[in-house]
Amino acid sequence: MKTIQELIEEGIEIKSTCTRTEIIPIVSGDRYAEWLTYCERLLRQQFPDDPQTLEFSDIARGANGNDAKQLDRLIGILKAFADIPPAVSSESIDTILEKICVNFHRCARSILNRHGNRQTLEINDEYDVQDLLQGILRLFIDDVRPEDYIPSYAGGNSRTDFYLPQYETYIETKMTRNGLRDKEVGEQLAIDIARYGDRCRTLVCFVYDKGSLLSNPYGLISDLEALGGDRVCVKVYISPI
Repeated sequence: MKTIQELIEEGIEIKSTCTRTEIIPIVSGDRYAEWLTYCERLLRQQFPDDPQTLEFSDIARGANGNDAKQLDRLIGILKAFADIPPAVSSESIDTILEKICVNFHRCARSILNRHGNRQTLEINDEYDVQDLLQGILRLFIDDVRPEDYIPSYAGGNSRTDFYLPQYETYIETKMTRNGLRDKEVGEQLAIDIARYGDRCRTLVCFVYDKGSLLSNPYGLISDLEALGGDRVCVKVYISPI
């Protein structure tokens, strides 16, 4: 994640390279648009209740392709934040992910009962699990990358279901079914732990046991989390349990 000071320096550079000299200096371009978006998200994460965060958002909304004085004001707001420690979130990302996984089944059941018997998402396979999980994750995390590809492992490429780059965390999902119970789930996730273990800080393994097919869920959790060791923190959640 970039620091406030790095964003200030980048903003100054953007002004020097992207400004067209006319009657009124104008700043525009894709890089400027990306900078505006990144700055706004960072301020909303770190200083959500500060009035200057709202001011930054209001100015940024129409800044691209506009007067360079607006960029000067945005840089000034960033400078005001430079020496202020960010607000500490009341919950860590680990706590948030745990709550999402533990309560996943409750969420999946609640959306089945819609007004007027309208269509909804029924969880019948892993793709359904991923669709619902991605929607929930985006309520709490800005940068959720689905199907992140992993470099070659044991002669082949693979992908993880979700990657959260801000937290160096991969999320791998499984859904039990006939033929995918304790033994098969354990074997597949053990391979995932070996594959991703050197490429992230935390690997979250989420198993949706909709049909209560696992005979020993607590044993599965214990065995898989023990595979992490010092190189990666492995967290295993099974819902419902």
